[in-house]
Amino acid sequence: MFNTDNTAEKISRGLQIAKLLAVVLLAPAFAGAQEKISAGAGQPAAQAEPGNIADGYRTIAGELLRNCEGADKKIAVAGFSYPDGRDSGDGGIVAERITAELVKAGKIKVIGRKEIEKVSDELKLQRSAAIYPDSAKAIGKLLGADWVVVGTLAELPDKQLELNARLVGARSGEILSAASGRLKKDWLERYRVLLYEKSRASSGNPNDAQTLYEWGALYADFEKYDNAKAYFNVALSVNPAHFKAYVNRGTLYYRSGEYDKAIEDYSKAMAIAPKSAVAYIDRGNAYFSKRDYDKAIEDYSKGIELDPKEADAYVVRGNAYAARGEFDKAIENYSRATAVDPKAAAVYTVRGNLYADKGEYGKAVKDYSKAIAIDGGSARVYVSRGLAYGMKGEHEKAIADYSKAIELEPGDAAVYYIRRNAYLVMGESGKAAADEEKYRSLAQK
Repeated sequence: MFNTDNTAEKISRGLQIAKLLAVVLLAPAFAGAQEKISAGAGQPAAQAEPGNIADGYRTIAGELLRNCEGADKKIAVAGFSYPDGRDSGDGGIVAERITAELVKAGKIKVIGRKEIEKVSDELKLQRSAAIYPDSAKAIGKLLGADWVVVGTLAELPDKQLELNARLVGARSGEILSAASGRLKKDWLERYRVLLYEKSRASSGNPNDAQTLYEWGALYADFEKYDNAKAYFNVALSVNPAHFKAYVNRGTLYYRSGEYDKAIEDYSKAMAIAPKSAVAYIDRGNAYFSKRDYDKAIEDYSKGIELDPKEADAYVVRGNAYAARGEFDKAIENYSRATAVDPKAAAVYTVRGNLYADKGEYGKAVKDYSKAIAIDGGSARVYVSRGLAYGMKGEHEKAIADYSKAIELEPGDAAVYYIRRNAYLVMGESGKAAADEEKYRSLAQK
């Protein structure tokens, strides 16, 4: 349930202060412009929605293949899952489309989805489970693959998903490359068809807990959450020890803001499977949303104890420490997350924000630069790095970053005003005047 876009905003107060100082020190600014740019401070780099659906998958596939060569080499797309442990068909559909783009690229041999699913069954890897580099090594060995693609999904508004994919060397288990992007969840009709086919194939109403649970998971994928919850309720009435039904119902309560009910369900799941890291992390997220940071940290710590390879657990625990104002502990946790996943661009961004909060602008610049090197960077990351450069007195570099941000988001008025201030410091009054005029023009729209 880790949502980087939201948590990064909550813990980026220091960077917002740095931005305010930058404007105050450089020249008088319009409050509206500053508020607008601060609102997105520290959010992870996010790809713009592609012009057509295939472009997004093609771009991600191309990024993953950046350092892959050899006609005799093989690659397998193991699949993608949600960090909260829910059962979902979304990861399989995204994997199918990434696989299709890898085949079209024609650079290397692509192992078919049926072979991968067979191996996953042999290894008892569930579609709701995160696949780590060690698991990728095992999959690669059984498939004879040289590289394995793994990753996670995160839900976004307006029926969008963010995919964070990693290319893992099957022999070394090393993360070789990363790619992320926003994808349109345009396959809901497929779930409608599956529900129709299941209803026709079913002889009467399903009455075993697992079948009821699967119906609930399918309704959740179809975004019919009340129906999903109803099926989970019945599944639990048939089998009160159905672990996944509690986790998935808890997720539905969480997403609707019913945190106490979510906590109750996650607690019941933990009683059934006390060694499940995901249940502790999910419950920690619910406590975090209630601003009970002590209990959140306690649950995250237990989750990490059970599964020390779960990078997201370090991130959310870092967020909880940051929310308590314990920035050094937050930074320590973000550092541990990047040790597990060195290609986590969003984590470098968030850690960079905290370094900026502490006035350690050199370290902030390094983290923003790492994020940009991994995924190209968003306009917000370039602005953040530009502001850090400005606080270091490196105004030419700051202007270059503001210009890149404008190139990526030419309609953002605030960035023109911030660059205007930097031009004034550099004594380039003509360019400053042009940026102020552009700011006023955009701000009036």
